[in-house]
Amino acid sequence: MCGNGFDNSGHKGPINWQQGDTVPQTLQAVRALAERYARYTDVVTAIELINEPLIPGGINQDALKQYYYDGWGNVRTSNNDTTVVLHDGFLEVDSWNGFMGPGSGVWNVMMDTHHYEVFDNGQLGQDINGHVSMACTFGQTHLYHTDKWTVVGEWTGGITDCAKYLNGRGVGARYDGSYPGSSWIGDCSGKYQGTVDGLSGADKYNIRRFIEAQLDAFEMKTGWIYWTWKTEGAPEWDMQKQLAGGLFPQPLSDRQYPNQCS
Repeated sequence: MCGNGFDNSGHKGPINWQQGDTVPQTLQAVRALAERYARYTDVVTAIELINEPLIPGGINQDALKQYYYDGWGNVRTSNNDTTVVLHDGFLEVDSWNGFMGPGSGVWNVMMDTHHYEVFDNGQLGQDINGHVSMACTFGQTHLYHTDKWTVVGEWTGGITDCAKYLNGRGVGARYDGSYPGSSWIGDCSGKYQGTVDGLSGADKYNIRRFIEAQLDAFEMKTGWIYWTWKTEGAPEWDMQKQLAGGLFPQPLSDRQYPNQCS
């Protein structure tokens, strides 16, 4: 379940989770998933209890914490070892320190945090040095200091929001000023849809540097999951295209721009 109320949650607008019997229904679904899959730890190693509950958008954090405890218990009825994943709710991930952490009586708990630098006009306007600095600061200031396993479960090499449907179907992009309330920063040509070969030399340099900096930052803790493997053709976000085009390190230790977070 995705609780952010954006179009990628399956319903754009208020989700109304935590109202009525939605939380008991979700707990029932978690128990059913655990009973079906958690016993096979060689296939399903982790279950995330909810994706992107939007605390700044109205999700009650105290009630969310109780749901996390209850959901953890539902998974544990099927398997003692399956990792239970908690999303940070768009708060700083280290602000969850002390909750379900060491000494709390629970085990195999992981935090999930998502890091993007393209959904804010100010962040979009940064040059590549600004993007690299922001990623490294996130790793050094927040990730490194969490008291639980922590994975960056979504991130991208994209330094624009030009990708097709990224902000919603027909909504436009902040980068080229077509998103309501935004102002022009640059051109989305070749970024909405396109190929790695079609990107400019400057774009290729920026994407590779940004990816490498984020790998350095996110590996300060438990690891990362890239978003996404394949898109509708936006080369900034397409790991398959980036691997083939030499923008994503392969092997992962192959750094053209090493020690950016030092």
